Amino acid sequence: MSPIENIWAIIVYYWKPERERTPDELLANISNQWELFRNQPHLVRNHVSSVPHSKVLCLTRRFHQVWSWSVGDVCIKTHQVKGKLVPDPHQLYSDFNGRHLVVTTVNFWPYLKTITLQNGTISPISGIDFSVINSLSEILNFTYHIVLSPDGNWGGPQPDETITGLVGQVARYEAHAAICGVTITESRETVVDFTAPYYFEAATLVSPAPKEKNRSFAILSPFTVEVWLCIIIVTVLVGPLLYLVSRLLVVCTGEEEGAQYSLQSLSFNMYRSLMLQTNLMNSSRWSLRIISFSWYLFCLYIYAMYSGTLTAALAIRDYEKPIDSLYDLAQAHRDGYTIATTRDSSYDAAFKSAKGGIYQDVWKLFNHEEPSKSFLPNPDTGIEMVLRQKYVFINSLLSTKLKAAQRGREKFYLARQTFLPQGYGIVCSIGSPFKDVFSKVLLEIKDIHRLTIARALTLDSVTSTSNSPSKQFGVSDRF
Repeated sequence: MSPIENIWAIIVYYWKPERERTPDELLANISNQWELFRNQPHLVRNHVSSVPHSKVLCLTRRFHQVWSWSVGDVCIKTHQVKGKLVPDPHQLYSDFNGRHLVVTTVNFWPYLKTITLQNGTISPISGIDFSVINSLSEILNFTYHIVLSPDGNWGGPQPDETITGLVGQVARYEAHAAICGVTITESRETVVDFTAPYYFEAATLVSPAPKEKNRSFAILSPFTVEVWLCIIIVTVLVGPLLYLVSRLLVVCTGEEEGAQYSLQSLSFNMYRSLMLQTNLMNSSRWSLRIISFSWYLFCLYIYAMYSGTLTAALAIRDYEKPIDSLYDLAQAHRDGYTIATTRDSSYDAAFKSAKGGIYQDVWKLFNHEEPSKSFLPNPDTGIEMVLRQKYVFINSLLSTKLKAAQRGREKFYLARQTFLPQGYGIVCSIGSPFKDVFSKVLLEIKDIHRLTIARALTLDSVTSTSNSPSKQFGVSDRF
């Protein structure tokens, strides 16, 4: 469509159905929208620049007659419509005829990596979404140039009614589209449109690799504190118990046993039995024999469990308990860890909007008194903070694996449990005529596995330059 048709399409889109359909109301709507356009000079400029130069001179050829009428002396004579008043966007944009689009992004590898040339031009060089946008441009016959998000974030609508990041650029018509692992969220869909998702991914928790525990007290490691307390209490009480039973038997029967044992000797013998598995007591009374036998059996079990567990503990290295799920974050917070994620990201929005459950509990663990500590500007900063301090960073799984591999996979721990599966889509302005065309092509690309090939090629280039083998961070089983 021409720039005039694009502007008219926007005016029609914002016509509210509840408004009275009169010429005055129509003129009022056009006037309001036109005033908004005047505050956005880049909108018209982008529409004009998107039209190929070869088409500008012959723009009139794109108009065709769809209605005709003539005025007579008495009445207006009309003729039948000869075509569609508004062309079908699917058919119109099946070939962009060399149009030039402005695409905004953030520098977020492995989805898209850019460099700045000497003349200031932003040039994409690699990434999954770089392959996606190139495939679209080849299939739909358009060219594009890249601009970066002014704040380096994905962004979205804010409480003060501003729209930040690359989502804001598209919403303000400063760019035709945005791509770079942009998650489809409910809040963002209030200000922009998304294509069909072309990739699905879950989130993970990345934390410092668990450290090996201090082995100075490894001799006590086979049992917990509670078990040790029970063993001590039973060892202290079993001697007096035997002495008390022996005295009661003498009182009840009136017969003295041949060998008399004092309280001290009975207590020491019980302790000795626990340590050496031997017995120096001889008793002719069955009640004392049963108590002694039960104690010896107890000592045998304790000795066997202790020696076996201690051998295993000394043979295998013991590490701190890792952070494997969202439910472990509360204990990590008590242990001094800072819980963090990327500012204005889909993860930030998901936890913030939670009305209950574990997501709301996690939201309370963020540092709201000093937001800059918990809400970081980009994923790279989060990964670096994990290396430097006690941080748990919430990020997308694929990006985390690759960034950890670049810095040394052995320095990080990725949680076993993933969560919050989300889809990535291309951001388009509300009512964009080429959104559905993009979606159709993306689905076709997915069906013939072209995206899978693009991802595999991207990851192969990573593993060939990384110090860590691909299997170490799970690339081989990802695709």
